[in-house]
Amino acid sequence: MTQLNNLDSELAQELGDFPEDDLDIVFTPKECRTLQPSMPEDGAELDLHVRDCVQTYTREWLIVNRKSQGNSDTCSLKNKGSRKDLHKTLRKQTFESEMLDSSDANLQAGPRQAQVLPEETSRTTLATSDFDLRSLQPDPRLENLLRHVSAEEFERQNEEARRTNRHAELLALYPAVDEEDAVEIRPVPGRPKEHLGNRILVKLQTLKFEIEIEPLFACMALYDVKERKKISENFHCDLNPDSLRGFLRSYTPSIDLSSQARSAVFSVTYPSSDIYLVIKIEKVLQQGEIGDCAEPYAVLKESEAGKTKEKIEKLKAQAESFCQRLGKYRMPFAWIPISLTNVFNLSTLEREIPETEGLNGKGSTSDKRATLLQGRRFSERSLSLEDSSPVSNFKTVSLTLSTFFKQEGDRLSDEDLFKFLADFKRSSSLQRRVKTLPGTIKLEISPAPENLGCCLTPELLPVKPFLENRNRPHKEILEFPIREVYVPHTIYR
Repeated sequence: MTQLNNLDSELAQELGDFPEDDLDIVFTPKECRTLQPSMPEDGAELDLHVRDCVQTYTREWLIVNRKSQGNSDTCSLKNKGSRKDLHKTLRKQTFESEMLDSSDANLQAGPRQAQVLPEETSRTTLATSDFDLRSLQPDPRLENLLRHVSAEEFERQNEEARRTNRHAELLALYPAVDEEDAVEIRPVPGRPKEHLGNRILVKLQTLKFEIEIEPLFACMALYDVKERKKISENFHCDLNPDSLRGFLRSYTPSIDLSSQARSAVFSVTYPSSDIYLVIKIEKVLQQGEIGDCAEPYAVLKESEAGKTKEKIEKLKAQAESFCQRLGKYRMPFAWIPISLTNVFNLSTLEREIPETEGLNGKGSTSDKRATLLQGRRFSERSLSLEDSSPVSNFKTVSLTLSTFFKQEGDRLSDEDLFKFLADFKRSSSLQRRVKTLPGTIKLEISPAPENLGCCLTPELLPVKPFLENRNRPHKEILEFPIREVYVPHTIYR
């Protein structure tokens, strides 16, 4: 504004004027999901510059509202949503070709029309024919034809005539502009907020094997088979009865509230039919091969009396001694995959990213750029279309599974797991080829409510509303998206 005032008037007019009352500036406090904002613990000892950077996560927003923005006819018409119904308000036009060809109608409507005469009577005079000039109505008189009118007055009369009966939104009949090409439409962006993706709540209810001789632990995570990636951190869950939990009392003098969680909230930004929930069962480390340690679970049953009971007691005593010596170490034991195809409403879901080589690091630069751009568009869309989320409308699913896959000692890597999952997806015969263990696991999968009471973030911060009297919190599990999500980071992690 200062520069404009110092310029000469002609140049200022060319550049345009900036209305002083156009900007409305407001300070708004940042929304915080948690009871306390996430901050570094040793904040006082941080370098001044770093401390200033960290404070940007809690500093209030400076909102600049432009009063005149979005008031153009195009924007108002777009917002009203009246474009598709506009043609109904227009007056129907009739053309001569559509009118009834009735001589009676023509006679009533105006002057009589000349009739085409047959060839033999064409020589007769006009006086004897029906074409009578005297009966014709005179044309309307052109008034003020010879009156002198100035050019300005003539322009004004023409403008008034043009405005008469003009339709207010005539150009709205033109087809709507494609949003991707509409560079002139600049919607005011929403305030940046934490990205959460499509959220599902998984509750573990029961974990039981044929014999109970030692504490067993469940560990859950999400895997995308097609992308060959793990897409969430682990959720550890302890479902042991108090009698078995007592084996590890010397290693757990106190139990934190967060470790008592039995339900996890998973976030999925890019849902697909290739996502599996994998539940791994772990046990306290003991000597011997994994197969040998799992053998008693395959052959023994608690319901059988006699020698079986003696064997179980002996195994229980061995397990207790291992827990006392190696209680802080774990070893893999068994696992079970659960497909989430039924959880995601895939009928309404598009696979946004085409299968180009650009995803795997190959392909041309233009392919990679196109893939990146589509990923950006998808993440923008997924943020703006939260109501039509493919995960928000499925019903709660209760699952009871009775067979676990035995963990093979030489196949512990994620690569081996992806091969297993690919085989499992293609064929149900995997269960016959891989050794299994009898057992029972019950879980419930449901859409995560928006305001889930007593929930902890991945940083173990309590989320509003947090009910103090609840003894088992829910736990949010951090997502590792398969592709970039284009949102600003609004919380310190």
